[in-house]
Amino acid sequence: MKPLLWIFPAGVTSAKPSAPKAPLAQRSPLPDPSTLQDGTTETSAWWQRKPLWIGAGPLLVFLVVAAVDLKLAQHFTSSGKAIVSNALGGLWQWMVLLLFVIAIVLAISPIGSLRLGGAEAKPSLKFFDWCAVLICTLLAGGGVFWSAAEPLFHFRDPAPYFVGVDGSTAAAVDPSLAVSFLHWGFLAWALVATTVTITLSIQEQRGEPLRPRTLLVGILPSRWVEGPLGDLADGLSVVAAIAGTVGPLGFLSLQLSNAAGMLPAFTDSAGLQSLVVVLLTAVFATSTVSGIQRGIKWLSELNVWLTLGLAAALLLLGPGLWLIQHFISGFGLYLTNLPRMALAPNSSPGNWVNGWTVFYWGWFLGYAPLMGLFTAGVSRGRTLRELVLAVAILCPIVTNIWFTLLGGSGMQLELANPGSISGPLTASGESGALLAILGQLPLSWLLIPVGLVLVVLFMATSADSMSYAAAMVVSAQRTPPTLLRLFWALMIGSLTLVLLRIGTSLGDNTSINALQAFIVITAVPVTPLVLLSLWTAPRLAWKEWRQRQPAQS
Repeated sequence: MKPLLWIFPAGVTSAKPSAPKAPLAQRSPLPDPSTLQDGTTETSAWWQRKPLWIGAGPLLVFLVVAAVDLKLAQHFTSSGKAIVSNALGGLWQWMVLLLFVIAIVLAISPIGSLRLGGAEAKPSLKFFDWCAVLICTLLAGGGVFWSAAEPLFHFRDPAPYFVGVDGSTAAAVDPSLAVSFLHWGFLAWALVATTVTITLSIQEQRGEPLRPRTLLVGILPSRWVEGPLGDLADGLSVVAAIAGTVGPLGFLSLQLSNAAGMLPAFTDSAGLQSLVVVLLTAVFATSTVSGIQRGIKWLSELNVWLTLGLAAALLLLGPGLWLIQHFISGFGLYLTNLPRMALAPNSSPGNWVNGWTVFYWGWFLGYAPLMGLFTAGVSRGRTLRELVLAVAILCPIVTNIWFTLLGGSGMQLELANPGSISGPLTASGESGALLAILGQLPLSWLLIPVGLVLVVLFMATSADSMSYAAAMVVSAQRTPPTLLRLFWALMIGSLTLVLLRIGTSLGDNTSINALQAFIVITAVPVTPLVLLSLWTAPRLAWKEWRQRQPAQS
């Protein structure tokens, strides 16, 4: 599969911006994948490019350390997560909330009519197709895993926001949904692809390349952006995005391993988990290298239709009216408590906010530069208002509905038959929740395979796209070399294996802690890039809107 080629037009991914730059619409197609915007040709081989080794270096070092001393690698991840969460958790909480507010203000203001890609730009996808691509590519991989598990955890052990609520009771249903909506709702989606996307889209129209370093344009001198600092921005953004992809791959591998462990011939063990990772890596590595599939648009639409089918089954076969009622009441509780939950004190090591909210913000923050880049490419021709509506409103609501259908079904089953869901959750951890829920519904023989197919498809879409995007960023080529694409695919698989091994070998039976720690640590270097977008996005959007007023009047 070549998932990003239909998104990036010729000439927008080069490493060296030319002076002066032609408007995007006037640029000629590239005669060769390595040709730059100024017409010159990149003479250095892809393995000699600095962003590659800035991105690959830290990951390779971690793999070597883990191979030599697994306990040292575990100490690095656990200690690093604690330090980062305590030092930056409060900053991330404020940044995420402010980012969402800025995006909403831009959308409802007259600036919301600004069309990304230029006044004459036309969308390349229908609205449904566009939303399908956004939903399936941005946060869906992790959402498939956590939608069953997270509401159940908060149902069993209510968050500290809701004092006096007893766990595993009917009173805990709405609070558990409200906290899950916080982590997978408006703030999360806005963080991934609003201000970063707006900045990259406007800068691209002005002739800048669609690369993470473009977030620094206009803030720092051009020689810095085009030099080592820009290389650092590109390389470290790739590190964070790869880590963010390792998380869902690891989570979903645990889910598949748990399912396979229920078969007579298998046991859910470290060996089976490793085998699942190897097989999944082979699938998306082959897809990334071969280009034999029809692309991410086709897969995204398939994912959406399968998800809609499973959602309809949960409504019809499960407690449909009960789920609808609790979605409404849980969503209302979420809205009324949003500021208080979003800015809860993050003051003590190992506290609840660090373990949940700060982890999620670090995860999604690491995704932001490359996912913002992706969204900028697929959103040409859409207005700024449409972008914010889709990314920060519609996608979160769809995600919240999905969490209610799956996690809510689990809570209702647990209330009706205590231990039916909490038992597998305690025994197998987060990975056992999905199958425990689907296994107790009518037509479980059909629902379980559909659920597992969704797991594989969402994983393949995320990992395939991210390995291809990473190769494009570090090579500055529209069609990155096959070996480079394979390198990043194998890097994702290798890191997943190491982190799962850290978990199973050193006391974390579910391997979740090691995956979470690695994700949070790698979000640190990209924090300044996203933080700058809180200023650059409204400033660039305002200037661009003012410049277009005479032409539109």
